[in-house]
Amino acid sequence: MRCVSKGRCIAAVAICLWGIGSAPVLAQGAITTDQLLSLIQEQQRQIDELKAALAKTRGTAEAASAEAKDVKQEISKPEFLGSVKFGGLMEVEATNSSDFAGSDSSDIALAKVELYADAKPFEFVSTHLQLLYEDDGDENIVLDEAFATLGDPDKFPLYVQGGKWPMPFGGLFETNMSTDPLTKDFGETREAAVLAGAAWKGFVAEGYVYNGDSRRLAGGESLDQFGANLGYGSEFADGGFNLGVGYINNIADSNGLTDTLGVAATGLADYVPGGEIHGFVTYGAFTVRGAYMKALDPFQPGELAFNGAGAQPAAWYAEFVFGTEFFGRSTIFAATVQGTEEALALGLPHSRYGVAATVEVMPKAWITAEYLRDTDYEIGDGGTGERGHTGTVKLAVEF
Repeated sequence: MRCVSKGRCIAAVAICLWGIGSAPVLAQGAITTDQLLSLIQEQQRQIDELKAALAKTRGTAEAASAEAKDVKQEISKPEFLGSVKFGGLMEVEATNSSDFAGSDSSDIALAKVELYADAKPFEFVSTHLQLLYEDDGDENIVLDEAFATLGDPDKFPLYVQGGKWPMPFGGLFETNMSTDPLTKDFGETREAAVLAGAAWKGFVAEGYVYNGDSRRLAGGESLDQFGANLGYGSEFADGGFNLGVGYINNIADSNGLTDTLGVAATGLADYVPGGEIHGFVTYGAFTVRGAYMKALDPFQPGELAFNGAGAQPAAWYAEFVFGTEFFGRSTIFAATVQGTEEALALGLPHSRYGVAATVEVMPKAWITAEYLRDTDYEIGDGGTGERGHTGTVKLAVEF
């Protein structure tokens, strides 16, 4: 239909709408202008009501859909899973070495695989689980660490920890070298234990008790091994430091000593206590760290000997670290000086020097090149007096 004028079109549309909804009115007579306007307004009101009802229905449906989605997510993902962190580390090494007898060897190995899970199911409860594979010839995956901690030192100074993990004797054995320090080979003690500690304004005091693998001949199996750790750390502009001392009443329970003692570990004449001191200082891009640990009494000659007498072994290390950007990559240079005393029976060198460089080739992936130079004990002490070396290239990926 073509409109001759705007007024006539409006009138025509109105008449049509009126005719649809109000046929009885037409039958009674001609429609007036007021009646026509009233009909138009009534039709517009009905249309507005239909639009409002449709919008309300659509909003209700969307809200119901969102609520159903939230319920589904809540069912499929329990709340505690939000506090669980999974991760791991993989190391592949290529080595070339020459021992004290002058024998050369080289190898490529999957040196280490670590898998861990940390969880915090409640505010003052946290757990840690770690599985470990190392290329030590047995191809086994072991439960390396598993413990629960009650407390949060950031909110309350006292805490209790129970499970299996390295005792706090010797610090954390931190290093930027590829190879662990000699102090770890000598003194790391990994046992199932219960520890109670307090941390306040940088001070830390911890005591622990455990039943180790070694025992006295007259003692039998009992919960009579223990130790303590005291430390203090602080931060300052561009750096910080941490110093600590530790005591353990039976250093024969360290992993390296227990393996070397063999059957003698279960028939000791008496426990041999151990003491240690450790620490680090960081300033800007530089870090210096180190540790010294020693058996405070000698072993019996039939248990662990050195030069015809009972050995009183010790180990130490110092490390110097510098971090920088090299060709746009985060790079860490490290140098170390290490040594042992009366530790020939443990298979450890008398002295060690080494350098290493680590480059972050991409996020969470590093390549480390390391060179170590070892010197054996003198012939008069039962050694060879010779030197050996080991070169290592390692790829480490964290995930």
